[in-house]
Amino acid sequence: MRKTRILSALLAFTFLLSGCSSPKPAESVINVKSPAETTSEAIETTTEETTKAPEPFVFNPHLHCSLLSEIVTEDMWQSLYNMIDAVRAGEDTFKCTDENAYKWCTDEVTIGSFLPPACTFVVGNGYEDGIGKLKYKMDKDKLSQREKAFEDEIVRILNEATVSDRSEFERLMDLYDYMCKNWVYDYKELDGQGIDDFSDYACLTKKNGICCEIAGAFSYLLLQCGIEAMPFGTSCEHDWTYVVISGKGYHVDATWGLHGDYPNDPLNLQYFMMTEAERLPQLQNADQLQATWIWPWKTGYDLKRFSATDETFSALHSGAYYEGIDTERNVIKYKDLDGNPHELSYGDM
Repeated sequence: MRKTRILSALLAFTFLLSGCSSPKPAESVINVKSPAETTSEAIETTTEETTKAPEPFVFNPHLHCSLLSEIVTEDMWQSLYNMIDAVRAGEDTFKCTDENAYKWCTDEVTIGSFLPPACTFVVGNGYEDGIGKLKYKMDKDKLSQREKAFEDEIVRILNEATVSDRSEFERLMDLYDYMCKNWVYDYKELDGQGIDDFSDYACLTKKNGICCEIAGAFSYLLLQCGIEAMPFGTSCEHDWTYVVISGKGYHVDATWGLHGDYPNDPLNLQYFMMTEAERLPQLQNADQLQATWIWPWKTGYDLKRFSATDETFSALHSGAYYEGIDTERNVIKYKDLDGNPHELSYGDM
C-alpha cells in the first residue's frame, strides 16, 4: 500500500449582579414585574443561550503532538512555532534554542507534517547563535497565497465535517466519516511527480492519496481540532493513524475505510478504533511497526507508549455499517451484516 516516500526516511461570561439600588422616594414610580413576566424573560434568555451556535473552527498554525515527547522537547516546539510564524510572515530568520532544534524544525518531514504548504519550498539555510536561517525556493508572495488558500481549505473542511462543541470522540467520528466519504485512493504512478502530487499537502487539497498521505492528512485534521494523533504503520507496507481519546490509544485506518467506488454506501466501521490485537493480524509485517514522525530521528523508541488495548469498540470490527451518532445519549448507531440495527455506547469520551 505504500509508495516511495518523498518526505525524509512526516483553541466567561462573568455576571455582575448589581444588588439592590438605593431606596427611592415615595413619589417615584417603581415598575414591578410579575413573577410570570420574570419567568417568561428567564425562559427566553435561557432558550437564547441554549440555541447559540457553537464557535466555528479557526486555523491553528501551532499544532502540538504530545506523542512526540520522546524526541521533541517544549523548547523544540517553540522553535518550530517561531519558524512557522516567520514563514507565514515571509521572514528569513527565526529564534531557535539550539542546532538540534534547528535541524528538526527545518527537516522535510517536520515541515511537511506541520507546515504542509511550505514543504520543499522553504528549507534551512544555517544556524548561528540562537538564530535559524531560512531559504525560500518559491516567491514569497506566491507562498503566502498558497498558505492562505490552504488555511482557508482546512477551516472549511473542519466546519463542514464537525462541530467545535462536540466531544473529542464525536469530532473524531465526524472527521472519519467525512474523510472516508470525500477522499479517494490514488492509484496513479508517482514517477516524475512533485510535492503537489505526493504529500500531506497534496492529499489535503486534492482529496486523494495513498495510505501514508491519508494517514498524515487525517492526523493533521485531528490535531487541528484538538485530538492527539499521528501517522503509524509498518515498514514498506501500510500506514494508518494512531489516536488518543480520553487517555486511551486506538488504531484508526481511514485508507481501508474509504468508500472508493461506492460513495453512497454506508461507512464500514471495521477499521475504526481498533486495538493492537485486532490491527496486527491484518498486517504482513506486524513486527516492523513504526511511529512515522519519530523513526527518522530515533529508532530505539518505546513502542509501548503507543499501546491500544481498550475493547470498547470491538463489536464494530466484525462488520458494522455506520447509521449515525446520538450525541445526547452518547451512542453510535449501526447495522450488522444482516441489516439488524444496534447501538454502542461510547460513554463520556
